Amino acid sequence: MNFTLTFLSLYLISMAIGRKVKLPSAVTETIVLVLIFTISYWGGVTIPVKEIASVLLISLIMATLLILITYVIGLFFIHKVHLYPTKVNLRMQIKYIIPLVLGLILGLGVKFELPFTSIIDYELYLLAVIIGIEIGRSFNIGLLKRTTMLAILAVVVNVVGAIILSLVFSPFIPLKASLMITLGSGWYSYTGPFVAKYFDPALGVIGFLSNFLREQLAFVLLPILLRVKATPIGAIAIGGATSMDVTLPLYVDLLGGEYAVGAMISGFILTLLVPIILPIIALL
Repeated sequence: MNFTLTFLSLYLISMAIGRKVKLPSAVTETIVLVLIFTISYWGGVTIPVKEIASVLLISLIMATLLILITYVIGLFFIHKVHLYPTKVNLRMQIKYIIPLVLGLILGLGVKFELPFTSIIDYELYLLAVIIGIEIGRSFNIGLLKRTTMLAILAVVVNVVGAIILSLVFSPFIPLKASLMITLGSGWYSYTGPFVAKYFDPALGVIGFLSNFLREQLAFVLLPILLRVKATPIGAIAIGGATSMDVTLPLYVDLLGGEYAVGAMISGFILTLLVPIILPIIALL
């Protein structure tokens, strides 16, 4: 309870001061990379070796099913679109894979007993301040007024798809954990540590990997899905919070500028809401 209130308070306060403060991008990247390493190392220390394969498999299945379910829901909102060739840039994603793999390997080989819960608490507090400042810099009433129905529908489709998948996995993963993982909306660097904080490192790794793979699989599956049956709303919903940054070039290439604007706004809304929704779920 105290952690959640502190986290939300730091997040909202940082949003308020975000317009006057600018942090170097290296600060944000460092905190995120350290968080990924911490949660993966914790997972390597505590997860039995025989369970590593199952964690990877569950993450892949969750990411794939979430993409398919979300896209199918989006088919109820069909728009005519012109498709463009897309290019995939893996450079940014590789830097996040490195601390994940390194942490797991070191955790499996070198097992130090550390106060992981407390360490992650303070790392998440730092993350709350950083993301609050970054979102506060771009948050304004004008942006909200320009929010299109396309973006709103994409957010709704994203949430509905996440809830459906969490119910599907509830026999295998606690419902609250499953909801937090699926509603992470592709924000793996936040969702993984947060799930680990409230549940255990194994679920934290699943939270990270399933959201990470969701982002990566979007580059692979969306061009195929759009050619089978086009639904821009479902396509944008798949990107979740990442549609305002990492996957935004994908929407520009596949759907063109009109829908790319909707993708950016949809991603912004989810980026604003995810740090609020997940702590609330944890309190339920």
